[in-house]
Amino acid sequence: MRLLPPSGHVTRETIPPRIETASLIIRRWSEADADLLRSAIDSSLDHLRAWMPWAMNEPVSLDDTRARLAGYAAAFDAGEEFVVGLFDREESFVVGGAGLHRRIAEGGLELGYWIRSAHVRRGFATEAARALTNAGLALAGVDRIQIRCDPNNVASRRIPERLGYGLIEIRHSDTFTPSGSPRDTAVFETTTGLRD
Repeated sequence: MRLLPPSGHVTRETIPPRIETASLIIRRWSEADADLLRSAIDSSLDHLRAWMPWAMNEPVSLDDTRARLAGYAAAFDAGEEFVVGLFDREESFVVGGAGLHRRIAEGGLELGYWIRSAHVRRGFATEAARALTNAGLALAGVDRIQIRCDPNNVASRRIPERLGYGLIEIRHSDTFTPSGSPRDTAVFETTTGLRD
């Protein structure tokens, strides 16, 4: 899979709603994915709660999950942010989730990701991050992508390092762990597309 735009490429206003990689279908969420998402989150709660603040509010009902997915879809369609599901090739199973978020200064997007606990350390997050980095850099007005993570989350930190993102800073005690303790943030950034 190669999404690397050539020099002088035409930019887009939105990322593709569906990206196929070697192992994954990366696509816009729909309300119909609620059961699959619930299964992925519910089977991974202990793993997710260690690193993801949003997981502290889980589990939620299936209706709340549908509402969340409807919100993700509306924000995607409006170009506000791009939260996507990571599915197996048959789209019958949620491997994880990811998103390109407009949380940083103009011209930048923050890339976040999570993987179902039974599927970590298989390269899925790296594969998704590569594809989404390239898709994000093809957006009009976007010149950099950042990945921010807890420096103690070794698995998550290895992804930007493996992809060639540069570590631009460590922010000391700038946020909190899901349990409420202060923690540092490692900030990685790239301004160029990524090759396989």
